[in-house]
Amino acid sequence: MYPDIILLNGTGSSGKTSLAKALQERLPVQYLNFSIDNILYALPPSDLQRMIAGESIDREGYDYGQLTTAYHRSIDAILRSGCKLIIDNAWVNKDELDTLEELLSGYDIVRVKVKCNLDVCIARELARGDRSIGLAEWEYPLVHKHMRYDVEVDTSKITPDDAAMYLLDKLTLHPV
Repeated sequence: MYPDIILLNGTGSSGKTSLAKALQERLPVQYLNFSIDNILYALPPSDLQRMIAGESIDREGYDYGQLTTAYHRSIDAILRSGCKLIIDNAWVNKDELDTLEELLSGYDIVRVKVKCNLDVCIARELARGDRSIGLAEWEYPLVHKHMRYDVEVDTSKITPDDAAMYLLDKLTLHPV
């Protein structure tokens, strides 16, 4: 039996989304990959560009906290529809994490610590061009502070495919 949720938590540019996509292809049951990026990429293009540049997107009608709340509530709605999810984010705020945990109580969750060396995250961040430069470094000391994990994977030196195979093995050997 596979969990309702495979939660990937790690620093920006640590490879969470690449891992999620590789894992989706290998799981014997269908999972949707739902990241905070799904919400952020729904912003008006000018707001997204300001965010990438490290500028504020706060204006009447929404702020980043509101976007995070929308993300968390969307997760619950998708799960209630019967879909299984791989979710990924860099949860650095304890209050946000507590809210998420409350919304997801009652679901089977496997929490995955996605580790990656900071220098690798920084290099990936620079190469991507769709992240605020310095985000990975800011998140790095905070991202694993408030969450307990069932399994961890280090994406510094292995491919997303290898990381997915490792996680699939862990899910198979230790089902929830």
